[in-house]
Amino acid sequence: MQEINDVQFDITIYLPRTRGFYYTEIERQLGLAFKVYQAHFVPNEKFYILKNSVKVNEDKLIYDKNGFTEFGTKKITSAWKQIKKQGDTLISFIAGTPDSVRLVVSYMAMKYVMPEEQIQSEINFFLTKPENKKTVEQIINFVTGLAKVFSGNYITIVVDNRFTRSDFMFGNRISCSLIAYIPALLQAYDFPEAHKLIPINNQEGEQVGTVIVSLDHFPYRENVEDVKTINRLDLRLRELKLLPKTREL
Repeated sequence: MQEINDVQFDITIYLPRTRGFYYTEIERQLGLAFKVYQAHFVPNEKFYILKNSVKVNEDKLIYDKNGFTEFGTKKITSAWKQIKKQGDTLISFIAGTPDSVRLVVSYMAMKYVMPEEQIQSEINFFLTKPENKKTVEQIINFVTGLAKVFSGNYITIVVDNRFTRSDFMFGNRISCSLIAYIPALLQAYDFPEAHKLIPINNQEGEQVGTVIVSLDHFPYRENVEDVKTINRLDLRLRELKLLPKTREL
């Protein structure tokens, strides 16, 4: 019988830079991200604050099917105040049963003063899933779902124990290591190596971006063809000026 291995996915939504926002904007963005996860993985999944242990503390419920709890709003407000006082913030959540946590979600924001004062923020999903064909499709559908909601923002994925950031051709930039959402119209003939391109449309039916799927399987650094395919896609995106540095997003 074939051994089943777990695969670790690090998915990041790079939110738009802004000069400032109220704490309700953090709630809105996280709420949208949570709903997409629930739609593609666990309906009505609950999210709890992550502190010093990966065990779920039922008293620290942040979000459920009814939205954010009073405790959750207080924690997000506190995180928002940290941006104003300290210039950065990090708040993390866990989802799952008390016995097995398979997902960590983080919201991070940092204030920059050059070339002008702006706040850079992102939402990160760290998932552990079994290595099989179903997981590949789930991850593609999940990122596509996120792209439909966050259509103006880059979304990238790192397959942590298969093809890490250190394996990227351009380590300081985003990559098509498995899937990436690019807020631009991409043409299939420009990316013949890609497994598939998925157009993302706005409410008016106009295409505003593209999910680019590099492979129909999980990438492996030991697989020369996987590396060649990913590198070609990254090179083409850089030629089109669509492979930004992560710190510039």
